[in-house]
Amino acid sequence: MSSPIRFCVPDDHPPVYQDFPEDLDPLRERGEVTVFTSRQDSPEELITRLTGVTALVNVRAYSIFDARTLDALPDLEMISVLGTGTDNIDLAAASARGVAVANAPGANAVSVAEHTMLLLLAAARHLGKVDRAMHEGRWEHHLGMELRGRTLGLLGLGAIGREVAGMARGFGMRVVGWSFRHDPDRAREVGVELLERDEVIRQADALSLHLRLTPETEHIIGERELGMMKRGALLVNTARAALVDEAALIDAVRRGQLAAVGLDVFAPEPLPADSPLRDLENAVLTPHLAWVTEAASARLRRVPVDNILAYLDGQPRNVVNATALDHPRPRSASGGRS
Repeated sequence: MSSPIRFCVPDDHPPVYQDFPEDLDPLRERGEVTVFTSRQDSPEELITRLTGVTALVNVRAYSIFDARTLDALPDLEMISVLGTGTDNIDLAAASARGVAVANAPGANAVSVAEHTMLLLLAAARHLGKVDRAMHEGRWEHHLGMELRGRTLGLLGLGAIGREVAGMARGFGMRVVGWSFRHDPDRAREVGVELLERDEVIRQADALSLHLRLTPETEHIIGERELGMMKRGALLVNTARAALVDEAALIDAVRRGQLAAVGLDVFAPEPLPADSPLRDLENAVLTPHLAWVTEAASARLRRVPVDNILAYLDGQPRNVVNATALDHPRPRSASGGRS
């Protein structure tokens, strides 16, 4: 009799599935499920947690799946990501070893887009500064930015960027954008005027980032780009912290080149107590919770499980490294291509 398939959530900290254990029941019907509720202390501990596991749900970006880790997990066939970001996974190494990586595109798009608008409004009206003043017993007014008639620049026009575009147009904003795909039809559908990347940055009264983190996009906003922005512009980042050169961003805020920023992502996370970002009066900071709503959380918990089931049934979906499925390695059940 063959051994049961083993599944694992190696990094459910802070908790996601712990509060909704029933969401993993479909996997329990197929095999054994283990959920770890603490952060691993080392790559070696991550490997120990995953030894003998066929498929896993990756909840947190602090779990790094590099070539060394993948080499130590010969039984691993699939990594199913809670969310869209895969920058913590060496996709080339995974493909070379036949490890399929799937994500959950669009599952959190509405919630992240709404949070993007929240940060944009908060930055535009200096909400962080005036909220602190009120709590400290001071009554202060600061001149804010009215969004109607202003230009919002979007870098990235995927599911989240397109949602933000629609919401911003509802506020009466002009929306300009750039993406690697440069798809005029898709941009036209959501009312985005496509421009070259530098022109988006120059024209934006507020710039919002919605790109995946890759070697090509790391520090896509640096000293040069911040210097091109209108003096007194706003910047919002709900994507990945490393899209922006943090030192250059802090300098731009301190010099008044940027009037304010709204940030939901940081490197590292949690944000260290001594981070200079905490000292910026004109920074609205939230702890990577743009996706944390009841609706988005429910979708995000469900999709990684469904991705694993689809893989096991020979109908893989949402796989971001399709070449892994052509690897000649043995597959569990009818996993891989049908």
